[in-house]
Amino acid sequence: MGRKNADMTRFEQFLRREGEDITWHKRQEGSIDPETGDRTVTWTTEVIKAVVHSVSTSEIVAEAGYTSEDYIRIFVTSDLKHKDKITYNGREYEVLPPESVFFRGVLEHRTALCRRLIS
Repeated sequence: MGRKNADMTRFEQFLRREGEDITWHKRQEGSIDPETGDRTVTWTTEVIKAVVHSVSTSEIVAEAGYTSEDYIRIFVTSDLKHKDKITYNGREYEVLPPESVFFRGVLEHRTALCRRLIS
């Protein structure tokens, strides 16, 4: 069950009220394949709430083939990791290194730039 409003941070209350559903694809690395030397990767999926913003060109480092429209910034309480993926509005994005935001020594939320995956 969800937490009661009195037990929630201000951000959690805001997220519950204003957040959008996104699909979080959690990346989990497994053992190394002895034949290829590659680490096996499995994915688990969960729908979470996020505040999603478009980004300005000043927030990103220009990469060949990408524009600022290929990036979004998300704000979540989930434990996102670098290289996880999310699906938002039917588009898949890779999570770039997330940042944790603390208020009075307590984790308030995490934020991350996400880059659209281009086939």
